[in-house]
Amino acid sequence: MGLRMLTQYKLEKSPYDPTLLKPEIVRLLCVGNEQLAADIYWLRFVQYIGDSEARKDDKYSSANEYLNLVTSLDPSFVQAYWFSTFVLGGDLKRPDLAQKLIERGIQANQNNWYLPFIAGINQYLFAHNETEAAKYYRMAAKFPNAPPWLTRQAEILEAKIPSLVKEVNTWDTIYRNSDDHLVKERAKERLAATWMRVFKLSPTEEIRQRARKALIELGIEVR
Repeated sequence: MGLRMLTQYKLEKSPYDPTLLKPEIVRLLCVGNEQLAADIYWLRFVQYIGDSEARKDDKYSSANEYLNLVTSLDPSFVQAYWFSTFVLGGDLKRPDLAQKLIERGIQANQNNWYLPFIAGINQYLFAHNETEAAKYYRMAAKFPNAPPWLTRQAEILEAKIPSLVKEVNTWDTIYRNSDDHLVKERAKERLAATWMRVFKLSPTEEIRQRARKALIELGIEVR
């Protein structure tokens, strides 16, 4: 009965969703079906952020509620933590809110290297704290199944090299190593935007040509 009530509403082009309830209430409505409820709310969230025109008006005001609800109902839903970083940290410019959710994810998934890696991404790209980001990368690198490039990523963040180079490297790593289509597309958008900044701000023709080549590989022609 409760789960049926959640599915009967169609999400309109509005920041308000009548089924966007507190996690404890949703659990009471769909006992034993929490993962299914999380999936329902995730689809609503994807529809919500996909309506870019409406989001210009409401500034992603409901994003934290959606992501808090999804991760409360299904703490192992890694994709939701990625979008906590992209949407809360990036679009909403509240990396502190993103970090709160990701930290909860780390506690709930203590054998998953991906969560501290995501925390590092949030700290570097949106909280602008390279020291914390490197700390999380090194935390992730300690897991037996973690990829070897994590340690190198930590070293890059700790090195005294230009910030824009580090940003390109970070987005490129996410883009090339993610198996998730939504995450990969979001990373591609950010990577392209960063390379475009390199192209426009480059002090030398050699770097401009490198940026142009990278943009072409991403399907973007520049003049």
